[in-house]
Amino acid sequence: MYIGIDIGGTSSKLGLFENDNLLTTWQIKMTATTPSELVSQLLNSIKEKTNNITGIGVVIPGFIKNDYIALSPNLHYLNNINLREYFEKEIDCPIRIINDANGHAFGEARYKGLDNIMFITLGTGVGGGFVYNHEILEGFSGAFMEIGHMHVDDKYNFHCGCGNIGCLETLASQKGIYNLIKYYKNTYNTSLTSEYTIKDVFDLAKINDELCLIVVDEFTKYLGLALANAATLLNPETIIIGGGISNAGYFLLDKIKKQFTNYANNVIKNTNIILASLGNNAGIYGAYYLIKDGNN
Repeated sequence: MYIGIDIGGTSSKLGLFENDNLLTTWQIKMTATTPSELVSQLLNSIKEKTNNITGIGVVIPGFIKNDYIALSPNLHYLNNINLREYFEKEIDCPIRIINDANGHAFGEARYKGLDNIMFITLGTGVGGGFVYNHEILEGFSGAFMEIGHMHVDDKYNFHCGCGNIGCLETLASQKGIYNLIKYYKNTYNTSLTSEYTIKDVFDLAKINDELCLIVVDEFTKYLGLALANAATLLNPETIIIGGGISNAGYFLLDKIKKQFTNYANNVIKNTNIILASLGNNAGIYGAYYLIKDGNN
């Protein structure tokens, strides 16, 4: 059995695979505060499902190369460590660790049979991955396609978990939505309650709630700008939008496409932009393909 793990800021999703079939998925809430606690929590959960483990693939947010996490802006206790080594202290099987957006990109590309794709994951933060010629492009230090930390803003100057200000992640993510609502809440009328969800924001924007609409418009404006800049450099065949926020569907996608077109040059203006097919399973599929390919 292969295990795919998608580690997030507040929860992790796990999947059990056999012969390219996803047998089951489950989630666990993240309570760890050290790398050892994280690994123990994950392995204890896995062993409740199976003890027949062929290999484990892990995708996690951060600047990662060769299983080494240089920086994880949303999970600071994982900074400057080789996470594979912590797993190897607890279990004897092949382990691979990569950036979560790279994993999501790889999962979508392999599942769809696509190549030359840029993948953007919209969740707690903003991640990016690129697959070319069936390979994940990681860059010299593992920072390839860290689009969430591209500087796009000199208006709001929101602080980012990476230590900079004005990053895309401060505007086009769950955190970005919170930032923008706080910034505009005394300027625009709204039906949004104090106990709102991200889904509430998009649902109200669809019916022209003033506050929610300006938030979504700013969200997609800066995302469209960043995607146009990235596509100018990398010229992907397809851009895939995934992550939990992509559940807003075509309402979100249409706004992203409009903003992308506003900023893109004529050569890349018609780049195909689509929603992810695997939804929240993209990460565990990518983790599975990663460890399976490396183990064959």
